[in-house]
Order: sequence, then C-alpha cells, then structure tokens
Amino acid sequence: MALKSEQARVLRRRVLGGLIRNLLLFSGAFALACLAIETFMVPSIANWVADSTSSWRTLNSSEQFQQILTDQGLLDDANLFDLWVNEAVEGGYTNDAGTITEIQGEVNEMEDALAEYASMMADSPENAEAAAAYAKERAEKLGADVAVASGTNAAAIGDASTFIDDATALDAETDSAPADKTAWAVPLLPYQTILTAEAIPADDASAAQAIAALRVSASLQELGLSLPEAQTFMPPETTVDAATRILVSAAVLGYDQPTLNDLLQSAFRQSQEQAYSAWLDLTSAEEARALGVSDENPVWQIQYGEDGVYRMRDVATYTFVKSFKLPLALLVFVAGWLAIALRALNRSLRYFDELSGAVGRLLADKDAPIELPADLSIARNELAVIRSQSLADERAAHAAEQRKNELVAYLAHDIRTPLTSVLGYLDLLRETTDLPRETLRKYADIAYSKAERLESLINEFFEITRYNLSAIPIERETVGVRLFCQQVAEAFFPEAAARNIRITVDAAGAGQFFIDPDKLARALGNVLRNAVAYADANSVIAIAARQDARTTTITVANRGREISDAHLETIFEKFYREDGARSSKKGGAGLGLAIAREIVVAHHGDIEAASERGVTVFTLRIPTQGEEIEGAAAAPRIPGATEGVQRPVAPVPPRTVRPASTRATSTPPSATTRRGSSARPIPQRPVGERTQAPRQGTSPLNPRNARHGQVPARKTVRDNDATPRRRGLSR
Repeated sequence: MALKSEQARVLRRRVLGGLIRNLLLFSGAFALACLAIETFMVPSIANWVADSTSSWRTLNSSEQFQQILTDQGLLDDANLFDLWVNEAVEGGYTNDAGTITEIQGEVNEMEDALAEYASMMADSPENAEAAAAYAKERAEKLGADVAVASGTNAAAIGDASTFIDDATALDAETDSAPADKTAWAVPLLPYQTILTAEAIPADDASAAQAIAALRVSASLQELGLSLPEAQTFMPPETTVDAATRILVSAAVLGYDQPTLNDLLQSAFRQSQEQAYSAWLDLTSAEEARALGVSDENPVWQIQYGEDGVYRMRDVATYTFVKSFKLPLALLVFVAGWLAIALRALNRSLRYFDELSGAVGRLLADKDAPIELPADLSIARNELAVIRSQSLADERAAHAAEQRKNELVAYLAHDIRTPLTSVLGYLDLLRETTDLPRETLRKYADIAYSKAERLESLINEFFEITRYNLSAIPIERETVGVRLFCQQVAEAFFPEAAARNIRITVDAAGAGQFFIDPDKLARALGNVLRNAVAYADANSVIAIAARQDARTTTITVANRGREISDAHLETIFEKFYREDGARSSKKGGAGLGLAIAREIVVAHHGDIEAASERGVTVFTLRIPTQGEEIEGAAAAPRIPGATEGVQRPVAPVPPRTVRPASTRATSTPPSATTRRGSSARPIPQRPVGERTQAPRQGTSPLNPRNARHGQVPARKTVRDNDATPRRRGLSR
C-alpha cells in the first residue's frame, strides 16, 4: 500500500526493518538452540525418560541354548558321565546302589585332598605344584587313581558352593600372581553336586558313581575348568544342574577353558538369534507377554549388544512424550514470532501515543516545546510549521478583526461623508426655491457625484460578498490578448489623463487565450485602477502581455511610492488599504485587489505583486487554454467557440475624474443614463490617440516583473491552496 506521508514511509521502514531484523535474529538463535538441545540435551533427556518409563528385558533362550549344546555333544543324552562310571567299575568299584556308604571314608579322604589342593591354590597360587603333589600322594595312599595336576585355566576364584559365578578374573599384574602365570586356582566342584546333576541321589549312589564324580572334580581341577561370567556365555535362566552337566561333559571330553568358553559363547549367540527370530514371528500382544509387558500395543526399542544378547524395552510412553517435541518447538517458534510482532506493533503504536501527546501539549500551550523521538523528526518539523502557521493565522485573524473594526469606522466615515453631502445639497435644493439655475445645477452635480461614490462603495461590498458566498462561475471564450488589454486600459484613459498619466499596452507576440472576458476584465481593471490611483503624476503605466503554449502573463507596472514588504504580504486581503490612503479620493473600501485575486484563482491562475525602487508591478498569470498553471489538463472548450472569433470586452467602469474647475459647471446627466459604476459611456478614440503625451523630463518606465527581472519583495497567490490565505488588501 502506497503511503502519502514521508513520515509514514520513514516509520514503516523503521518498524518493518526492526521487525524483520528481530525475526531473523530470533529464527537464527532458535535454530542454534534447537541444534544444541538436540545434540547435547535430547539424548540424555530421552534416555532418562525412557529409563523412567520402561526397563530393558532379554529373551529366554535357554531351550535353544541346551539344544545347541546337545547337538555339539556337551549335553549328549548318552551321558558321558557313564563312561567314567564304567571305568570305575572296571577298576574294582561296584555299581550297586547305596554302596557309597561302604567307601564313604575313602571318598571323604579323596574329597578332602581335592579341597586342600583347591584351598592351597586359592591361598597361594605359587604352591600349585606342591599342592598337586601332596594331593596326588594322599590319593595314592588311599588307593585311588585320581590324576591331579596343576591347572592352566584363567578362571576366577569364587565360592565353590555357588559353582556358577561372575567374579572378575585375577589381575595378571598383581603381586600374588605367579611369575610364569600358569598356576591358577578353580573352585572345587563337590561330588554331591555332580551326582545330583546326573539325577543320582548322593545317599543312593554306588561306589563307582562316587569315584567317577570325584574323578570329574579332579579333572576340573586338572583342566582348570569352570563357568565364570555365566551371563556372557550362558542364558541367565540356565539351571545349576544343566551347568554342572556341561562341566562334566567338558571334563570327560578333555576341553580346556578357552575351548569351553568359545563353545559356550557361540552356542549362546546362536540361541539368542534363534530366540529373536522366533519372537519376531509373534504378534505385538504375544511379544509383550513373552517379555512380561502388559501393554497391548508396545513400541519396542531393540538393542543388540557386543555380548550377543538381544535387549528390548517398551518405549510407548517415551514415544508419546517424544511426539510433542516438534509441536512444542513450533509452538515456541510461533510464540516468539508473535511476541516480536506484538513488540513491533506496540512500538508503532507508541509513535501515535507520543504524537497524540505532543499534539495535546501543543493545543494546550502553543509555546510548549515539541518533544518527539528522532524517528518522528519529520512530524516534529511539521508540527512546528503548523504551530507557526497557527500563530500566524491567529495574528492574521487578530489583524483582520482589527481591520474589520477599523473598516466599520472607516466605512461609516466613507459612507457618511458622501451621504452627508447628498443630504445637505438636497436639503438646500428643497428649502431654497430661488437659487440661480447654474447654482441649482452645480448642487445637483455635487449631490449626484457623492451619490455615485456611495453607490460604488456599496457595490464593492456586494461584489466581494457574492464572491465569498459562492463559487465564481467562469464562462470562457476565446479572446485576443492585445484587444483585451487595450479595451481594459481604454476605460481608464480619462482618470489617467486627469493626472497626466500615460497608459501603454505592449502585447507583441501574444495571440488569444481562453478566459471569461467580463470577469478577467474586472480583475485587470481593479489592478489598473489601483495603479492609476497611486502612480506618480506625469508618469507612465505599462501594460505588457506575453504568452506561451501554457500561460499568458499580463503585467501592470507603475512608478510611485514603493510598497513595503509588510504591506506586500497583505495587499490582496479584503478591506486592506495602505496606511495614509484613507482619503476618499484614492481607492475604495479595500476590496479591489481581493476581488481580482478571487477572479484570477477561479481561472486557475495566480496573481502577485512586487515593488522595488519606486516601481510596483502586478503580475497576472492565466492558463492560455484554460488548464491549471500547476500542470492540470486543459479545460474543455466551450462548444461553438472558434479561434479568431472575438467578443468585445465589457469595459471596467471607471470613476469619472473631473478637473476641479469644471465640476461645478458640468451638465447633469441625462435621464437615459444608467446610474452606477458604469453610468458614463467611454469615449471611443483611435488607438493612437488614447493617451496624452507625457510631460517633458519623465523618464521611461522600466518595470522589473516576471519578464524583466525578479523583485525581492513578492507575494504570490496560487489556486493549489484549498483555502487561499489572506494576502493583502487594496490600497
């Protein structure tokens, strides 16, 4: 939307510039904040929300794990333990149930020897060789062929009663570690645990089964086999019996610890893969039940660890909370934009508050300083201009009021003077019946002259009132410029001749213009009457007309008393008469130039006055073709008006100036003569005989007007003012 006011455009640039700058800064800061939050805070917040609303769960793959070990022979249904039972039978031990009681002492001694070996290894791994020799010696004394040698496993030392543990391995760099790092202790596996895993009650076992169980325990010590870190190599659901059977099978097969670990880890990973594949084939509800989750529509987060374990958790609550992240970000972003927009709006509204406050202070006190921010500097300057104009208008109104009051007094005097004369002479004529004829005629002429003066004053007041109360109708037609100026000047030859003033007309090169000849003749006549009234006697009044395609300029220059700048400011205002010009012989009521201005403005022209070094110039500028001077389009031509057709211009009625010596003896007017400002006809003379020759010694007039140079003191009235200010009054 286009703005007409420069102040409005400045404020729009300031407000929109600040708004766009703030929006861009906020958008950039918001983007950086979102990036930083997403990078540094969201992961930890997300984990906290997820951990607070759900927990990790693992798949139970023990069934698949045992099946894989069975396929690999570690959990063979043929049961490798029976091989060693048979060997014990071949060694002379009976396999009858309950015969363990017969060799219970021997079994206990052997178990004690293994326990002492394990204890010595646990207390001091450096004594592994001695402990092994001691255990073997005791076993041989007992007649048992149980091989016990130094272990080479890297298992941790734990509680033998728990069997399966997750203790951390001994640090190879500790002071208690052997230098060769070959002797390590393993937890003792009691023979009762082995029998129980083989589904053999310890009290009902045979002697062969007990010896086989002791041999398995000794082999575990010899091979250094155990099941450390069971959570890494075995499903957490694996039972103690299943783990014992795995160790028994490994001992019988002669596996060392690394081999056993590899087998268990491989089997565990395969079991997790199989369990995971089977879990994926379930429905959502079945998946939740398989993991012990009550949600019927879970949202799973699945994690596969380096240990080969699949971990899942239901993050439906976390997903619901996370779904608010984007709407929340958009809400914050939109709220930020709205806040910035509201701030910009408030800033723009504050301009109105400040402007309203300044106007209020100015109305309350016109002398108060105008305080506005720098952004409203244009408005501040305009308010200063308005204040100065308001003060000037107040002064002008006061001056006009004063002039009006003076006018009432002057008008009463101006009207009373001729009226008194008229009444006096009429009363004299009425009372005196025997006056001579010449005296009667003289009195009648004087009374008639005073009555004409009174009528002229009244007509001027009626004229300006009519122009003020309604628009001046302009009826244009094409008129020759030279003929127009000559006819207007011709009406003032008698008055000019009475003061030996010569009127010249110079319209060289001027053609025709489109005007209302009657009204414009009145305007030019008022200016010319003013020039005749105030020009020096025995001087020249020069009327010059120049024309171009757009404007016709008519100047009236006379030599006389110079008009001051102060008087030029108000010379076109109503009821203005220059100081010292109150005599009834010069000028009228002060309305002539005001009427001229109204007529010229109605023609979309302008009028101005300048005075310098005794030369006063009035300049009238009229559109040649009827268009406005300030660039308006040409006015339409009146239908029927043709170029070259000219209508005689009605002459401006002059005041008849009679020589003092002839006034008393002049003949009275005829009965057919119209009374008023145009009562007396204008004598028609050849153009070359209209003026009297100037007196000898009178310097030719060289006015400085729009064509001959600029005069510093000048006042112009243009029609682009909606209500023309008061410029001055006729002198």
